[in-house]
Amino acid sequence: MNNIYLLLVGCICATYSLAVSADSTFQESNHIDPFLGLTFSSSVNTEYGFDDNVFNQHDDHIIGSDFYFLNPSISIVGKRNTKDFGFYYSGNYRKYNNDVLSYRGESDQNYKDHNLMGVFTWELGFRHHLELLANYDIGHEALGTGVTNGFYFSDENPSEKYATFDLFNITSPIQKINKKINIKYIYGAKDAKGNIVFDLSQDRLDYDILSSYTSAFNTYLNDENMTETDANVTFKHQYTDRTRFDYKLIYKKYNYIDNQRDNDELITAFSFIHQITGKSKIEATISKVQKKMQSTNFSSINWNIFYKWQPVDYSTLFLQSKSEVKEPENTGDFVQSYENSITWDHQFLANISSQISYKNINDRYHIRDRKDIYHYFDLRLSYLFRPKIEVTFDYRYVLFHSSLNTDAVFINEKPISRQYLRNLGYEKNQFSLSVKVAI
Repeated sequence: MNNIYLLLVGCICATYSLAVSADSTFQESNHIDPFLGLTFSSSVNTEYGFDDNVFNQHDDHIIGSDFYFLNPSISIVGKRNTKDFGFYYSGNYRKYNNDVLSYRGESDQNYKDHNLMGVFTWELGFRHHLELLANYDIGHEALGTGVTNGFYFSDENPSEKYATFDLFNITSPIQKINKKINIKYIYGAKDAKGNIVFDLSQDRLDYDILSSYTSAFNTYLNDENMTETDANVTFKHQYTDRTRFDYKLIYKKYNYIDNQRDNDELITAFSFIHQITGKSKIEATISKVQKKMQSTNFSSINWNIFYKWQPVDYSTLFLQSKSEVKEPENTGDFVQSYENSITWDHQFLANISSQISYKNINDRYHIRDRKDIYHYFDLRLSYLFRPKIEVTFDYRYVLFHSSLNTDAVFINEKPISRQYLRNLGYEKNQFSLSVKVAI
């Protein structure tokens, strides 16, 4: 009996070991056209969920709503001799069932986002490689975030002292368009110990200014439009099979409608990538930023440290800590941001996986006595019903707290600038259940 018992236990353990080692990742459908030599793939993700603070409000008008979400994606990739190219599209459509009855009518958070991206790579020779990327993104910022962070609803007659949605006639998410072009040239063989990368890119952000907005808010949005131009040179040194060093020199220039907000950055960075063992890997970047603004100059030491530990095939732990300088807001203040996060991926049996993550962001303003703290907690449970059908449950908790419960936003109106008070901080929970299908 003891031998039978040990045999059964051994079989169970072996079955579990094989199950957790099985490939439980979602598989895209690939359709190959033999005449054109193109590979087509597509999928659609449908989701139903609930958000208990749709408008990201501090206290009043905290409205919960269920929502429907649709996320289609399409990709077309091809290869011609030494040329590779790809075209990608993804869409995000969300519909909320509840609206907010504000002073001047109803407001909602429904949106339709689109993203188009094209990638072209060309092997010009054994040591010459060219990569071109173009991205066109039609997105949005939910009310109470981004440029409307701290804006709120009021049931009273709008006052010009407070940043309320009613005062500026804002009734829907703030639409924006991001356009990015990137050119990258790599010198050196792919398996060489050293490569030099020349990278030039431009990213343009344009907010959609609606005629329904007031002239003051139109001025505010127009001043938030930005063009970022980056140029950098990177030398990659593959020191050993497990260790690589990167040396970077980066120049960034930011341009606004208001020339007083123009600034540039010069960054020198050193990166260390090391495969410690077969189960652990570390990537660390230390950089010095010298920022030149119209009114002041400053420098800071930043970092980005990422550690991956995978003790077994079916469980992985990710740790990350980084510091960066964020682009100044319209007050002229600049922000030093610190971020720490931990993520745990675990696979149960052959078709159930989970991901738990926590992220903390601490933004410190240098001119004003203000500190913002963000807490993000995410939980995801996925069940691979078929290789091309996946069911996922998602939960997210967000807590935003500021040392200044009330802070001003400045709008450069003519003939004089004005400030409007905002209510900072919010808390929200979001649940959803989705089904993803490869087509």
